[in-house]
Amino acid sequence: MSVNLYTSMAIELPFSMRISGIGGQGNVLLGTILSDALSKEGKWVIQTQSYSAQVRGGLTNCDVLFFDEPIDFPQARTFDIFFAMHDIGLKAHFKYLKNNGILFVDSSTCSEIPPSVKTITKKIISIPITQKAEELFGRNVFSNTMSLGLIAATTRIVGHESLKNSIIEHVPGKYLDQNLRSLDEGYKLSDKIFELRKDLKVPYSKGTNINFE
Repeated sequence: MSVNLYTSMAIELPFSMRISGIGGQGNVLLGTILSDALSKEGKWVIQTQSYSAQVRGGLTNCDVLFFDEPIDFPQARTFDIFFAMHDIGLKAHFKYLKNNGILFVDSSTCSEIPPSVKTITKKIISIPITQKAEELFGRNVFSNTMSLGLIAATTRIVGHESLKNSIIEHVPGKYLDQNLRSLDEGYKLSDKIFELRKDLKVPYSKGTNINFE
C-alpha cells in the first residue's frame, strides 16, 4: 500500500511576515496595526519583535504570524512576506524569505536589491514609499500606513475596513485623518496581486503527489 506522507501527516503552518528596519522607523507599530486588523477578521495572530542594543538606528524586526486555526509555535524561521523598511534589514534578512515568497522594499531607504534575491522569488515590489509619503503629507512617518495599504492591496491578507478600524484605535487623533488618507494612497501604489504560497516548489501543508511505499 502506498501512502502519501506529506498529505496524511502534514502540519499546517501559519502564514508569516517579517517587517525589518531600524529603530525609530515605526515597524513595531506597523506590525501592531496589522496584527489587530487580522484579529478583527477572526484570525489567530502572534506578534513578536526584536531590537538591537542601539535604540535608534539599530536593526529592529517585527514578526507577525497569522492563521485560521490556533498557532502551536510562536516563531517562524522563514517568511511568506518580507517587508524591508531599511537597507540594513534587507541585507540582513532577505535570505529568510520563503521560496516564491513576497518581498516589499521601500526603495527610498534601501539601496540596490541583492541579485541573489531573484533566485528566491520574482514576487518583488520595490517602491519609494517614504519619498511618496513626504511628497503627499510632508512627513515620512506616514509611510507606515501607506505601506500597510500597499501590502494589503497586493496580498489580500486583510481587508481595508479592518485596517482602517485598527488605525483608528492605535494612532493619535491629531494624526488620524492623515494616516487614513495615507492608507488609501498605499492601495494605489501597485496593481499587482500576489497570492501567498501559490507557487511553492517544495512540500508544504497541502502535500505533494509523491508516494512512499
